[in-house]
Amino acid sequence: MDKMMILKILVLMFPAVVFLQAGLDKLFNMKSNAQYIQSVFAKTALSSVSVLLFVLLVILELAAGLHAVAGAIMLYVSGDAMLGYLGMVISTITLLGLLAGQRIAGDYAGAAGIVPYLALSFLGLYLFAF
Repeated sequence: MDKMMILKILVLMFPAVVFLQAGLDKLFNMKSNAQYIQSVFAKTALSSVSVLLFVLLVILELAAGLHAVAGAIMLYVSGDAMLGYLGMVISTITLLGLLAGQRIAGDYAGAAGIVPYLALSFLGLYLFAF
């Protein structure tokens, strides 16, 4: 196993941990999390679709986390990086959606907190481009 493969696997573990934990938490505490999202977007143009966006977020988080885990396994077992790359793409899309939601809700500090996650996500995309 070469150094680049190790780096890619470690980078994939970040969205695996972050998004599987977040997605499973939302799944197991669906009602309270959905109510929270509704309250966050209550005074925005997204109030009427906040529950739908919440469901989409859960799907994206779980997809990103599962693809990251599967991608790390595939990379280790066969050297195939396609699932890992897809996991990084889904992770980046998810983070951009979260960033947009925070900005729309007016939570600028929360939006700023997403930037380091996005930076690592873009680094992951860059690593998987080669």
